[in-house]
Amino acid sequence: MKPKSLVKLSGREPVKLEALKKFAAIPKELKSSLAAKKFKAGVVMDKNGSPKYFIFDTGSLWDMLCVFDAKFEENVSAEKYVFHNPLGWLIDAIEAHLPINPKLVLRLKKGIEESKKSGFVPFEKIKHELGLS
Repeated sequence: MKPKSLVKLSGREPVKLEALKKFAAIPKELKSSLAAKKFKAGVVMDKNGSPKYFIFDTGSLWDMLCVFDAKFEENVSAEKYVFHNPLGWLIDAIEAHLPINPKLVLRLKKGIEESKKSGFVPFEKIKHELGLS
């Protein structure tokens, strides 16, 4: 890889920023899932050529996390996926801080309107009438 630019990090000596064009030690099916997306990543190398930091644009990091999480879900039991999945917990923590997608809000509002027109009874009303709330 040829260096793209020099970067100075926190007053330390200059390092090289190189594009991350190849994946290593990632199963082929995961590589192909990531290659289909516009994956943008880089690696910051020190003066000796050792990697120091990996840099991802937001979409690429998110895609990588989701691809790995989906593969993990395929290979473990439901219990292990729910209770022993640090990657899933990281995804949940990130999602908790993301803004709500306006398209989702519109879909939910439309769904509520359709359910009212169809005569569906809200769960809260059912719980109240049964004395469960």
